Amino acid sequence: MTQRPEVAWSALAPKWDTSGAPWNQPVAHRLIELARLKPGMVTADMGCGAGAVTIPAARIVDPASVTGIDTSAAMITRARQRAEADGISNVMFLCGDAAEPELEPGTYDAVLSSMVMVYLRHRALALSAWRELLRPGGVLAFSWVMAEDKKWKPAYGAVDAFLPPQNQWASYRPNWAVPEVEAMLPPGMEISTIAEAVTTRFDSMEHWWASSLTQAPALAWSQLPASDRDDAKRNAFAVLEGLQANDGSLERTRTVCYTIAHAAGGRA
Repeated sequence: MTQRPEVAWSALAPKWDTSGAPWNQPVAHRLIELARLKPGMVTADMGCGAGAVTIPAARIVDPASVTGIDTSAAMITRARQRAEADGISNVMFLCGDAAEPELEPGTYDAVLSSMVMVYLRHRALALSAWRELLRPGGVLAFSWVMAEDKKWKPAYGAVDAFLPPQNQWASYRPNWAVPEVEAMLPPGMEISTIAEAVTTRFDSMEHWWASSLTQAPALAWSQLPASDRDDAKRNAFAVLEGLQANDGSLERTRTVCYTIAHAAGGRA
């Protein structure tokens, strides 16, 4: 029996992105930088998770606000707690479908989404819905993985081999090409995509394993039969031994794309 997406994300929320192996945070900060947010820009963050984009964006656009939307109530709770702990008050978090946001059209200067597209079923429809939220000249910006680190594929495959046949998640996802992604956007937008290498460092194989259980692979690996988990881990480590540096550390480099699209009209 497979988990519903909101159940899987909620189970992951308390430990999401807590391993100390940077991935979501640097990608989120770079997306914000490339979107060129400025004070006063009313912003929405689609699939906000624990607030990797929402909270730093709120610091920049203040006194304007940032609205974060996520399907997981547990993720929304974590994001609110983070914002409160950081003294960020110009944020609002809503539990809902980021692909079909119940927000007022034509009222946002920026709509951002980091590492969410791969989880959406109807991506072009979501992008059209996000475009409708923009004021003239507003910016729609989102990040996505164009190329995985091929050296790592066997390690993830070693674990995935133990997953039950009905598993709906994948720990190592297929890649897209820039023209394919840009074609999903509504017509009439000024589009550019920037591709950059993002390297994540792990102190050891154990650090990688722990980190994977706090990020997207955990959506799949949470469904590993308990009797197979040790074997799955052992098989993955056997692959990773060949990738370790002399100090036991590992590096995984992915090519991340940042697609920036402006609506017609005066720039926000």
